[in-house]
Amino acid sequence: MKRHRHNHVISHRHGAGMTRLASLAITLLAMPAAAQDVQSWNTLLLQGPVDGKLLLWAELQPRFTSDASRLGQFVARGAVGVRLKHDIDLHAGYHFQHNNPAPGISSDEHRLWQQIMAPVVRNSNGHALITRWRLEERMVENAQDLGWRLRMMWRLQLPLNGKGTAGPLLISESFLAFNSTDWGARRGFDQQRSFVGWLQPLSPHLNLEAGYMHQYANRPGRNPGNHVISITLNRRLG
Repeated sequence: MKRHRHNHVISHRHGAGMTRLASLAITLLAMPAAAQDVQSWNTLLLQGPVDGKLLLWAELQPRFTSDASRLGQFVARGAVGVRLKHDIDLHAGYHFQHNNPAPGISSDEHRLWQQIMAPVVRNSNGHALITRWRLEERMVENAQDLGWRLRMMWRLQLPLNGKGTAGPLLISESFLAFNSTDWGARRGFDQQRSFVGWLQPLSPHLNLEAGYMHQYANRPGRNPGNHVISITLNRRLG
């Protein structure tokens, strides 16, 4: 009789433990889905020299969020610049961004931005390591504070059959905010974007860049890591 009662207690505890483990497993499996999103960013970029050393930059980028099912952000960016010696490019321009989060409140952001872009390594076979440093002054409508942010990008191009041919493309970009704002920016490390993809020339002045980008954002609570399918049509001038 005691043995039967003892087995019953063990069975009851075992069942309760299994229930708790199942509940914990369900919670852990649900957490990544709540913290991450699959997105699609599609960019049309027109950039390069238009008159001697004078440069133009024009960019449109719709971003589809919520498992790529809705337009969550829209970016329009333009600038003029100048090309210095050794292919060092300087730009200054304006950036408009409409944010439509789900859930959340829609907002419009205006930025002034300045950047320097230069080749660090460039070989005759077309392999190149390019860096771009961009400073942004960010303003959100119906908010007071001006946010300052630095973006540091490294781009590695590896054409397989010489300059102007297709090949792997690797990009890493780090974001650093200089101050906190009343609209949500926090001082310090802001986000990291890491891209692995393919650069495919479509014509002498038109490239297709397609691949996967992981966006790690430093936000309160769980830090989301968005999975982005990134497609860019890059029309080079000059």
